[in-house]
Amino acid sequence: MNRISIFLLILPLALFSACSGKNKTEAAEFFERGNYHFKKHEYERAIELFSEAIEKVPDFADAYNNRGLCYESSGNLERAIGDYRKAVSLDDSFDQAKLNLAAALNHAQQLDESGKLFAELQAVYADSAQFLNYRGQYFLNRFDSDRALIDFEKLIKNFGPNPENLTNLGYAYYQKRDYAQAKTQFERALAIDPDFAFALNNLAATLAQTNDWAQALSYSSRLVKNHSTELNFLNTHALNLLENQQLNEAAEFIHKALKIDPANPYSLRNKAVLALKSENGAEAREILEKVEAQNPEVEFLYYYLGRSVESKTKACAHYQRGAKLHDSRCEMALSDC
Repeated sequence: MNRISIFLLILPLALFSACSGKNKTEAAEFFERGNYHFKKHEYERAIELFSEAIEKVPDFADAYNNRGLCYESSGNLERAIGDYRKAVSLDDSFDQAKLNLAAALNHAQQLDESGKLFAELQAVYADSAQFLNYRGQYFLNRFDSDRALIDFEKLIKNFGPNPENLTNLGYAYYQKRDYAQAKTQFERALAIDPDFAFALNNLAATLAQTNDWAQALSYSSRLVKNHSTELNFLNTHALNLLENQQLNEAAEFIHKALKIDPANPYSLRNKAVLALKSENGAEAREILEKVEAQNPEVEFLYYYLGRSVESKTKACAHYQRGAKLHDSRCEMALSDC
């Protein structure tokens, strides 16, 4: 999701520390060139140039902030957070750097510090689209779907719908288990951009929750055509293949996912489902119990655990645990207990 913003204006040289005039001029030139390469998504080169600016003027807060944006864009979240922190330490009034830091901390699951920054910035940004987007994502991470809904609905009302905002709104409804509304928002996102990956993935997951596995597979098939290396998407598609009895193709996607991350709990769940559908309940149960020990929140985990045991009493006990976690398939399975 788009979480990046950048300052493209050069700060007045008078705001720099007591460096030589030559250093100030050169720092400003490096900064401007860094912005140019950032806009072209040439992050490695932009990082080099922002670093040159910092070397010339060590308290150049904007250069730290913009280098942080480059690090974040290239996947180095830890270094991005370090640069945002440095920018804020150099200029406590640098609210954009604080907002970037809050969003990055949220992405890194450092939610307490992120929440404090969002609370501090609320009065500054009020109805800012970027702030509503970032804070809405924070509320989703907190599983506070009601407040996430407020932010995303306000964002869409004030600034209009786009695929990202509609997908985030849909995910807030998904967290509330309102699958009809979630489906509507994901479909609205896809009406704007038929290839928007997160909407495709989330719509497939929503259809799975309503047991519409054939339709779920149609969306995840579209998804993996253009995103064949994204772990979450691979896992979504693999489960849809499994539930549509396409076991050989599912095995290929499970293998690919486990190669990316052998410990991913959703990939391991899918490996267990493959074993279960291959009539190897003991292997499936062993894998699922290991997943349960570390990641009991994995969707459909208790449903498959119930399917992996021969005793109806034990199966129903698993379904009951899953139902307490609002697992839709466990809730349905309990009707036979």
